[in-house]
Amino acid sequence: MLKSTPFLIGLRYLLARKNNRIISFTSLISMAGLTLGVLAIIVVLSVFNGSQGIMRDRTLITVPHGNISADSDFSSWQQATTLLRDTPQIEGIAPYIALEALLSRQGYHQVTEIKAISPADEMTVSTIAENMVQGNFESLVPGENRIILGRVLATNLRLNLGDAVNLIVPVIGGNSSLKLNMHRFTVSGVFDPQFTIGSELALIHLEDSAALLGLEDISDTIQLRLRVSDPDQAAGIIASSVELLESTFTDHQFSGRDWSITEASLFSALKMEKLLTWFMLMMIVAIGAFNIVSTLVMVVSEKKADIAILRTMGASDKTIMAIFVVQGTVVGILGTIAGAAAGVFIATNFTAFSGALEQLLAPADLYVISALPAKLQSFDVWVTCCAALVISFLATLYPAFKASQILPAEVLRYE
Repeated sequence: MLKSTPFLIGLRYLLARKNNRIISFTSLISMAGLTLGVLAIIVVLSVFNGSQGIMRDRTLITVPHGNISADSDFSSWQQATTLLRDTPQIEGIAPYIALEALLSRQGYHQVTEIKAISPADEMTVSTIAENMVQGNFESLVPGENRIILGRVLATNLRLNLGDAVNLIVPVIGGNSSLKLNMHRFTVSGVFDPQFTIGSELALIHLEDSAALLGLEDISDTIQLRLRVSDPDQAAGIIASSVELLESTFTDHQFSGRDWSITEASLFSALKMEKLLTWFMLMMIVAIGAFNIVSTLVMVVSEKKADIAILRTMGASDKTIMAIFVVQGTVVGILGTIAGAAAGVFIATNFTAFSGALEQLLAPADLYVISALPAKLQSFDVWVTCCAALVISFLATLYPAFKASQILPAEVLRYE
């Protein structure tokens, strides 16, 4: 194909010297537009990937990779924990109870989520202990009514280490009457997940939740929190774990959810934002494609005599079209390759390049994400390059078709 007549002629038109310029100015503009578009898309998507990765990591500080619950009395949760620990893809398991409670202190009130946990087990599935800013995670001991608060929750209630706070939990009695169980807890720690999710969470010891819920046996409300080796594969791992439990404990029905379901609204919005950004930036590539159209239209106008001669020599409509398709496509290929190479280079070194700018415009204590990370994904590069090449090819079709419709007799009549 590289030795075919249309390819050689199209390449000659593209590289023909004119006023000592290897490539015409309009072709350079077309190529620059494609290069800029592809470069911008790759860099911006890489920044999106890096930011989403940080958001996911910070979300998973307090949100479990996955959780499993039973439809009824889960008195065998300890046996289930032992069984699941033998699964290679599961790195940690921790029991917990989730409940809603009203926290009250000296005129400050807030309803929030309370998680009753076993500190030793919780450290195997979350990194809350590594994000403590006051106190320590091991301060949660049974029978002491101690509580650890998220940073925002502690700020809203004006609480510090050692302060007392009332926990009020609504409980339905045996005769369907509603009563409020109130217990006094002492703040033994404050953690900061560095994100909005989990910043208003409160933690108490698993054994202290029995009195709050008015229960002697808390096995009915216990769930299992799982940490898996690969969060991206959490859905499949949780599903296989549920199947394993149901095959072992046949008198129970189990249900499981992974983080992509519990936080679906956030990450679906981020994916949609990334997709819309990709479409908007592809408009830059489209502008470069329009330049290809204008370039080829001018070339066709200048080469009418050459086209007429080729037609009289027996060149078919397809041959004439192929000549100008080759010329426009080569411009698209060169622009796309240049943009991809520059985009990959900038994306892989983006953190270093943006360091000085971040020091001036993004102080570390001002934004949720103080730095601009970048994570290059080969899928984004390939999709962007393929889309740019397709747009470039489509842009050549109209001028090439108009060239194939030129009538030799009408052109040569005036030559």
